[in-house]
Amino acid sequence: MRFYLIIFLFCTISLSAIDLNLPLSAAQNATAGLTLLYSTPAAVAQNPASGQSGVETSATHLFGMQELPYYNVHACYRFRNFHIHLGESYLDHKYYTESCTSLSLGYTWQEVSAGIGVRLLRNEVTGYHDGSASLIDAGLKWDNDRISTALAIHNVMQSEFLELSLPIVILWESCYRITEKSSFAIGMEKEDDFDFSFKFAGKYQPFSVMSILAGYQFEPDRLGIGTVFEVKKFFVCYSVRTHQYLDLTHYISVGYEIKN
Repeated sequence: MRFYLIIFLFCTISLSAIDLNLPLSAAQNATAGLTLLYSTPAAVAQNPASGQSGVETSATHLFGMQELPYYNVHACYRFRNFHIHLGESYLDHKYYTESCTSLSLGYTWQEVSAGIGVRLLRNEVTGYHDGSASLIDAGLKWDNDRISTALAIHNVMQSEFLELSLPIVILWESCYRITEKSSFAIGMEKEDDFDFSFKFAGKYQPFSVMSILAGYQFEPDRLGIGTVFEVKKFFVCYSVRTHQYLDLTHYISVGYEIKN
């Protein structure tokens, strides 16, 4: 049964599984992909306007399947008003592999940040196809003491893979810092030929070294929850996320924040 689920999810002839907007870190897994609640270096790959300095590595088995390991490593560095990000994602299976190398540049002016990113996507389905595509992403972010808002557009040039157009994905989110220890975020994701997917998430910090993240996504309905531990410049995040038909996705990230 697991084999047929994998084939259904990743090897469809319509290529709808290519370039899935998978969470790139344990924090995103807990917050349904919303990044403003707890921004890490992986958030830059989601929105090039984000610029959290540091290094982060993550690992999971999607939907609890040992056959579907998914790895991420991301690094971002800020220099004055500029930031640069380099990341790599790798999804591995005996019959399906996909990797994505991303490079992003961003600039911050007062409360506004803008960024642009390039992703090299490589995809192979054994006995079916092997190809690559280059995608361009763009992002904007506005931030003040209480409210942050971010907009990202993935694949703005609508690149093609094997002569078929890859989808354009629009991501919007806004975060309100209720107190120093609590925040609330809402967001929306829209992909070509799919309905809007609405999301909301929250963060609470009961202790200085510990934060709790939780999020919910509609269409499809999914619930996530996670815990972050921070010691000096190091952080560890563990999270789980439900699926309508498959098992839980357990995710862990380890990172180091670079102070500028």
